[in-house]
Amino acid sequence: MRNVALAIAYDGTHFAGFQRQMADRSVQGVLEEALSGLTGESPQALRLVGAGRTDAGVHASGMVVNFRTTKGYPDRTWVEALNARLPEDLAVQAAREVDEAFHSRFSAIARSYRYDVVTRSTPDPLRRHTVYRLPRPLAEPEAMSGVWRDLVGTWDFAAFGSTNSTPRGTVITVFGAGCRLEGDVVSFEIEAQSFLYHMVRRLVGAALEVGRGRLSAAQFAELYRVAASERLAFVPPTAPASGLHFVKASYPPPWAELFGPF
Repeated sequence: MRNVALAIAYDGTHFAGFQRQMADRSVQGVLEEALSGLTGESPQALRLVGAGRTDAGVHASGMVVNFRTTKGYPDRTWVEALNARLPEDLAVQAAREVDEAFHSRFSAIARSYRYDVVTRSTPDPLRRHTVYRLPRPLAEPEAMSGVWRDLVGTWDFAAFGSTNSTPRGTVITVFGAGCRLEGDVVSFEIEAQSFLYHMVRRLVGAALEVGRGRLSAAQFAELYRVAASERLAFVPPTAPASGLHFVKASYPPPWAELFGPF
């Protein structure tokens, strides 16, 4: 039995999320169908798993998955044969045969996301599925950038998790966070080992409130730096799924250089 890892990209607009669904179209379901058609092996035998479980409407440029198979195709064959079977909104970027120990989810030491916002008065048809549009410029962009950069560290992000979060600790270490403002586009970038359900979208929602001048930097910091009993009574809004992109999963040696950037 072989263990094969794939780097995949997808436009999440018409997917109900990454994880297999009973009735709705999912990234995992569509990819498993293509793999089954190519290998003749059932989804149960393939045991495909992903580095993350993106929600409906969320995109990915460097999602990593792995599956088990008896087939020993060259890496390039996996890429070309699968892309010939996949729809236009899902593609395999690279394939690597890996050792038995590799697990795309449990072996990952970090995951990176980017959230894109465009500030313009008129709709942009070419970016309508990949950004969140605000109709007017932000009043406090520098304050917004500052609170986002200050997320680096180990904090309790319970205020940013939704009720559907997996039951686990809410203390998370953020390895990196940056906010780029280029023209009418604002890009929030963040890297951590794991995230609570809707955490990134709620962080963005709260940061945009700072950018709008409706929430101060100190109030934003209170949401994760102070005890729950002392926090501002504020529920962070959840930014739309369209602006969120899963950028990459990072792994330790010997898989650190498994896939390059795409």
